[in-house]
Amino acid sequence: MLDEMRPKDKIPQDALSESDLTKLLNGVYAEMEELVFKFYMDGDVKGENFKTGPGFSMNDPMSMAPSSKDVLGQWQKCFTALKQVNFLVETYEASSNKDSQVVKQTGGTGYYFRALIYYHLVTRWGGAPILRKRTYDVVPISPEADVWNFIKEDLGKAESLLPEFTDRFYVCDALNAKVCLALKDYTNAAIYADRVITKSNFALSTTSAEYANAFISNSNSKELIFALANKRSTGLLLFYQSVNDIDPTWDYSPSADCYSHLYADTSVKKQDIRAKAVFGADNSRIIKFPNGSTGQFVTNEQPSQTPIVVARVAEMYLIKAEALGATNGLSTLKEFMNKRYATVSLPSSMSDTEFQNQILDERHRELYAEGQRWYDLKRTNRLDLFTSLNGRNYLMYYPVPQSERDLAGAENYPQNDGY
Repeated sequence: MLDEMRPKDKIPQDALSESDLTKLLNGVYAEMEELVFKFYMDGDVKGENFKTGPGFSMNDPMSMAPSSKDVLGQWQKCFTALKQVNFLVETYEASSNKDSQVVKQTGGTGYYFRALIYYHLVTRWGGAPILRKRTYDVVPISPEADVWNFIKEDLGKAESLLPEFTDRFYVCDALNAKVCLALKDYTNAAIYADRVITKSNFALSTTSAEYANAFISNSNSKELIFALANKRSTGLLLFYQSVNDIDPTWDYSPSADCYSHLYADTSVKKQDIRAKAVFGADNSRIIKFPNGSTGQFVTNEQPSQTPIVVARVAEMYLIKAEALGATNGLSTLKEFMNKRYATVSLPSSMSDTEFQNQILDERHRELYAEGQRWYDLKRTNRLDLFTSLNGRNYLMYYPVPQSERDLAGAENYPQNDGY
């Protein structure tokens, strides 16, 4: 309501200068940092990668209800961020100077971030209200398929606007690869992933230290396709506070099974370089996000400024391999694994199930504590790998928050099955 009152010094949207747009972009990046951070480890909690830490109690990692405060907070954060992002989109679409690079960047960034927000929504809730502009009207939830189409539409628009802006273009390819993999469009998933892999800006780490350096402040790691800088003086977003705090109050510790077996040698994989960078001698800490204190594998000069990773080249290798399948993707998987182990001796051929098991194991090792495990098992329908699901398959979709349904009406916000 206050926005509509037009305070005396407010700049009309159609009169924003390029300097104004640059400042606006910075504000939206800060908003997206908060959104991505809010979801960052959620897939690890529900993916059974964590157990209770010394400052938190967790009885059932997968349990959710329409009244859950965490679910409500995540849903509301998506739409809070979306309001800011839609302002970017509306500013671009209303601009009379669409040939300006800053205006193009404004539009491309808006479309990309909107696609990223809806990726978080669709992978968790399925259907969601599709908001192309800011509105106070109730917008009914659209079917899941329509949300995926909206994401692809926005990524196409972002891609058309961002190629001139160096590496920003490749964030679209990376998210497109993830979207196509989720939709089982394996041909395009492999194409998008390969477009990133072949870019000389990015490269796989070959040592434990190189791998660890992707997760420290001011990182210049070639693993990173896109990471939000997280350089703020207030409202700090502290990764270590959740898993590796400097006082005894962190929320999560590695699950016993992960700590003991995730990076263990197998008959075909020896000396995983990621092990030293993720787990230390203390089995109650996850040191992937170093806290700046003793006992960490690498030094992190500003642990409060850990980059918020959105996309890494390692995942592109695994997407390409998975998309190409057991016959054609084995060479890509071997190329990836040769960078991660001292020795690898994969067989010359695998069944589809054996290959999927290898892909899921590599994704588990590679992306531990990066929020992906729950959705990996959901999208591949490997629910057998959950130990606490106990037949509650409805938990593969989050509940629509009941307070939101009360506001919008049950006919506009139908509840997901099982709740």
